[in-house]
Amino acid sequence: MARVADQAGYDAVWVGDSIVAKPRLEPLTTLAYLAGITERVRLGTAVLLPALRHPVVLAHQIANLDQVSQGRALLGLGVGWSLPSAERESAACGADHKRRVRRLEQHVELWRMLWRGEPVHYHEGDVDLVDHTIGPLPWEPAGPPVLITAGNRGEMIPAQFDRFARLGDGIITTYLHAEECRVVREHAEKALAHHGRASFDFPLCVYTTVRLDDDVATAQRVTGEFLATYYGGGVHQRGTMGLGPAGAVIDALRSYAAAGVTDLCIRFVGDDQLQQLERFTTEVLPALRG
Repeated sequence: MARVADQAGYDAVWVGDSIVAKPRLEPLTTLAYLAGITERVRLGTAVLLPALRHPVVLAHQIANLDQVSQGRALLGLGVGWSLPSAERESAACGADHKRRVRRLEQHVELWRMLWRGEPVHYHEGDVDLVDHTIGPLPWEPAGPPVLITAGNRGEMIPAQFDRFARLGDGIITTYLHAEECRVVREHAEKALAHHGRASFDFPLCVYTTVRLDDDVATAQRVTGEFLATYYGGGVHQRGTMGLGPAGAVIDALRSYAAAGVTDLCIRFVGDDQLQQLERFTTEVLPALRG
């Protein structure tokens, strides 16, 4: 699928993150592999859960991925859901689930210190740095772009937008109706202004779901069954999704662009992932590129 995307002109390929909550490929080693078999696509996490890992080790891993991919790494970051499965996952990884927000912020702060290549002094929690540096450094001095989650499920939480304005280069969000994305951008712009950041052309990426099928009802049924199995009963079907024939999918995804979304991370539903990607490439992508 990564090779198809690379050759077909997609901007990025993305991988999710879960250690014990659900079976997934490990994101950074997978992206390192994909770096070796692709040439141009960005390599993104949608989304990485930094709080499950140690920030210094992760800073090294991300810098290495960015270096071997020649600057193609792209980081979507989240704190995870407030669900029992997420709490159990934190416990399994030796992490304090209640501190996951501060832990994410600590990660980004430390990464950017370490990616400068200068000796770092830092003392907080389980991190004790005294004149430490890491290498290799990221491909670009600023490191990979960091997209912070905000506005998920249409919940406009001020602290999330403040976190983006302090630490992020963009926003990644999910389970939104297209029209809610205008509100996300408005909140984000206000937060940026509050922190004296004048750039309002930041990326706004939506992680959304697509199922191509000639029959809308069939696409809806397959999507419901797939998500129920994937989430173990917690069906996440809120928001605008592209379900049905190409025309319906195109209309749904264009509604995001009209609401100020700059990028879409597409999750294809079903066991026929490659076939869905190939059909999307033929029937939908040209209309979105046009």
